Amino acid sequence: MHTHVQSIRRAAAALACTAALVSLTACNSDTGAVESAGDSTASPSAEASPAAEPNGIEKLSAKEIYNTGMKTNGEAGSFHEKMERDGNKSDLRLSATECVGTVELSDNGSFELIRKGNDIWAKPDATFAKGMNSALGESALSTEKWIHGTPSNALMAKLTSWCHQEQFTAPDTLDADSKATKGKVTTVDGQQAVAVVLADKGESVTWYVATTGKPYFIKQVSTRDDMQDLADSDFGTSVGAKAPSGAVVAAPKV
Repeated sequence: MHTHVQSIRRAAAALACTAALVSLTACNSDTGAVESAGDSTASPSAEASPAAEPNGIEKLSAKEIYNTGMKTNGEAGSFHEKMERDGNKSDLRLSATECVGTVELSDNGSFELIRKGNDIWAKPDATFAKGMNSALGESALSTEKWIHGTPSNALMAKLTSWCHQEQFTAPDTLDADSKATKGKVTTVDGQQAVAVVLADKGESVTWYVATTGKPYFIKQVSTRDDMQDLADSDFGTSVGAKAPSGAVVAAPKV
């Protein structure tokens, strides 16, 4: 598998510049999932439309289901994505050019994030600001001010990596030799979906693709420590990113 799954896995990777930036980047690791394709634990996901008609996606192969789900999400233009693993969480609305929401980094604090085109703004909480300032050796971050930069700034590039905007520009596909198998059609948070399961060495990852309405990829559940659980919803809803109000300062160089 390529871009989407890889980018999703970025939850615990460290920035090479300093130990204080551990967990800043969304991780880039391997696959994981639920014990059974037929059992789904509760988490936010796409809401089913009462009028949604069956789309027949469950008749395709596991690879075709996965690839179609990822492509359909990219074609939606925007969606709401929540991810979580080992205390690291993100709650973001995103498109190919916009991203708005929050990221929590376990014991390392949290930050608000806005991206609109090449402009990126972030506002830290006290814990994140303290850790960054200690690592940088200067009082560059404050809970009272937004920092601003572009992807050319290493810090802002790491922060905005949580937006996974490559999902729109280069949706992931399963490799030709993938061992993924098709599971049963089940109910995932009130919506009918078919499971695609990839299991290896007692660990697995399960992806769910909606079987009614458009075949959106709506959920991932993992048993691996280096993979996140995630849910996508609100497809096609405008992100509406805007420059923040209040004090803004230039992002520090790291």
